[in-house]
Amino acid sequence: MPHESELIQTAQTALGSDHTVLAAGVFGLQDDYKAIMVGGLASAAVADALPGGTTTEALTAAAGVHVTRQVMAEKQGLTVRMLVAVTKESIHLFALGATGFEPKHELLSFSRATTTCEEKKFGASRKLKLTDSASGYEVGLVGSAAFFSPYTEGDKAVLAAVTSDSAP
Repeated sequence: MPHESELIQTAQTALGSDHTVLAAGVFGLQDDYKAIMVGGLASAAVADALPGGTTTEALTAAAGVHVTRQVMAEKQGLTVRMLVAVTKESIHLFALGATGFEPKHELLSFSRATTTCEEKKFGASRKLKLTDSASGYEVGLVGSAAFFSPYTEGDKAVLAAVTSDSAP
């Protein structure tokens, strides 16, 4: 599993030498619980029509949640998982696949001068809301602070970098 230094190097390679990456972590797109509930209800209706009992119901519910997350991400022009890279001037979000941490392409970036970053604790998760005052664009991300998560070190570094008083 990648350490913070590996995530920084991966982000540095993706951004090129014009930027110096201060922190990097793997974050998920924050769930839309209403949409997930609707997806779960739809998958439950499908499961009732299929043979297999509890196992089928569990698998269709999981598939419903997964598809809902993908649809919500695509709707925002994002992916379910993202590599978040912080530089002195900006915050970059890169597309990640379902596994691994090699970025596919940059999805968007936020200027640190016009972006507010709000962190909220939610159990072992950390919610990060990025709001660009210039464009009004807003993204909700979720990282981990759990000791067993392979991405905790990088996620904590990103949160510290974007919420510190020394940020521009």
